[in-house]
Amino acid sequence: MEQKKKIIGITGGVGAGKSSVLAVLKEDFGAKIILADLVAHDLMEPGSEGLKKVTEALGTSFLDPDGSVDRKVLADVIFRNKDALKTMNSIIHPLVWKTMAEAAEAAEEQLVIIEAAVFDTAPKDLFDELWYVYTTKENRIIRLMANRGYSREKCEDIIGRQASEEEYRALCDRVIDNNGDESDIKRQLKEILDHEIC
Repeated sequence: MEQKKKIIGITGGVGAGKSSVLAVLKEDFGAKIILADLVAHDLMEPGSEGLKKVTEALGTSFLDPDGSVDRKVLADVIFRNKDALKTMNSIIHPLVWKTMAEAAEAAEEQLVIIEAAVFDTAPKDLFDELWYVYTTKENRIIRLMANRGYSREKCEDIIGRQASEEEYRALCDRVIDNNGDESDIKRQLKEILDHEIC
């Protein structure tokens, strides 16, 4: 019997170690990984549908002479103008999900993982399951300070602006505990994928 493709969404706060979970899924389980951030980035490249629609709505003040986006200027525009941020998100988010859904359907791999920070605009029928990568707040702060050189205050501020642990848990079907080491992640994923998904 042919195995049905599984499409799983993965989320979690900054510093939770989603990338280490994704690396194990790719290397040990042959998963195709689709990253929402990269898709969104591509949709703002010169000549893309996303950039065309964004400039129609917000103008071209953030474009360099070669037509590429000056990300610093764009960040300034949307930081100063909450309506501009809303407009941009209302254009880019649906395009990101459409692009990722198409990539997931087209994938030859039997396991497709879509990683995104937020799933509130995701098509409800796209995923077989949503997983939350959980790490304690203190461990997230320690990782961010070590990996990105952030101050504790900056870490606290970023974490405070993201969804709470309760919100993530309410949204997701399953929790991956990432407070241990890589072997612990591998054990959890093997248990899930051997027994319950496949």
